Amino acid sequence: MPGNDVPTAVREQYEELPYPLRDPRDEERRLIHTIGSNLVVVNHFCFKGRMDFRTGFRCLVAGGGTGDGLIYLAEQLRDFDAEIIYLDMSVASRRVAEERARVRGLSNITWVTGAIEDMQKLDLGEFDLIHCTGVLHHLESTENGLQDLAAALNEHGSMLLMLYGKYARRPVYDMQALLRAYLPEGIGRREKIEKVRQLIDCLPETNWFRRDLANWGHEISPGGNGDPGLYDLLLHACDQAFDVPGLYALAGSAGLHIQGFPVGSERYNPFSAIQDEAVREQFERMDLPMQQATAELLHCDISRHEFYVGRGTDSVASLDDEDNALLMFWKMYGKHRQLADAMLPGKVFTLQVDHHQIRINCSEILKHLFACMDGQIPLHEMYERVHQALPMASREAIRAELKGIYTVMHERGLLYLVMAGNLATGLPDYDRLNQVPGGDSAGVDPNTLKIDP
Repeated sequence: MPGNDVPTAVREQYEELPYPLRDPRDEERRLIHTIGSNLVVVNHFCFKGRMDFRTGFRCLVAGGGTGDGLIYLAEQLRDFDAEIIYLDMSVASRRVAEERARVRGLSNITWVTGAIEDMQKLDLGEFDLIHCTGVLHHLESTENGLQDLAAALNEHGSMLLMLYGKYARRPVYDMQALLRAYLPEGIGRREKIEKVRQLIDCLPETNWFRRDLANWGHEISPGGNGDPGLYDLLLHACDQAFDVPGLYALAGSAGLHIQGFPVGSERYNPFSAIQDEAVREQFERMDLPMQQATAELLHCDISRHEFYVGRGTDSVASLDDEDNALLMFWKMYGKHRQLADAMLPGKVFTLQVDHHQIRINCSEILKHLFACMDGQIPLHEMYERVHQALPMASREAIRAELKGIYTVMHERGLLYLVMAGNLATGLPDYDRLNQVPGGDSAGVDPNTLKIDP
């Protein structure tokens, strides 16, 4: 919990244990993709799909740590006239991030050592996008920290935030309470880590953290984030968690609005978990924030809330804007024709991508719609193409089928809206990005595509 020496303790922790644990040499062989930092996703949620990132775009990575989000943003903006500013109070973390950028040959980052609380004195100007993940919940006042960031946001700008989830982390907080009682006072960080590892090995099977250890194994294991991860998870001087109502209250305290959840969106939708019509009717009576709050309680597995906030209430791209195009994305990028060709009308199509399994009732309409999801063809032209191919299909029927599949795939991060013609011009060229060292050029494994008999 926060205390008098929290800022000093937090700074000293990250000087001794930069987090997350990264070896800059790995940049020669892999690029860490972060969904919330992807500019297609940012564009969809924050700029109606219309942002041109080529000229004048300013981005602040506040509390950049060892650089995951920073490096991915900088790689995407490599060929654009954009300005990225890295801000962190840890010199040791900054060194890691700088070396990662050097290995990748990135020269579009300005490096600043300082804390979010120093923003006004630093006078960094205003930004279109502020990236601040895993930081505000470690400040003495999350509200003050967000207000400091909001003061640096331009009129139409947005922020990507990540804050810990209240319910999924209950075993972590129980373990933290145990450690506060167990660890001797006055010992150093390395000795604390050693004693914590000894204790974890001895936890009884009834212990909640032990039962939930599979969810935290990577964070604390030597093959994952190691000692920095263990300390960050279990021994941090300030660790606050939020539920959905807390997120709305926090955003409101800075005069901001929640624009969307780019990671695990289906976990904020109660209808993704409930099929019973009577129960669904009860959820339908709720407004959106209450639906999201009850969905979090239904699932109880959101350990991190990743979300966008901004000044406007109409920043999200919409199917109602028929100048937008649909783009299959993430591991589905460029696979729209492959999916269309695999569809057999009247059959059930099962798509497995990572942990998502999507069952699609194939139709002639969907087959033609998928063939057009290239990020270039505007919706009004998609509707016309489908109608020309299927004259008996009404515009209303085409729109209804599109809305249904869009909802399912968008919530799973596989389908986004962009302004037609913006891909590879105002947006980065993801064909190029998928070929850079570490780029995700594998696409969809054919074994994940299955037509049920």
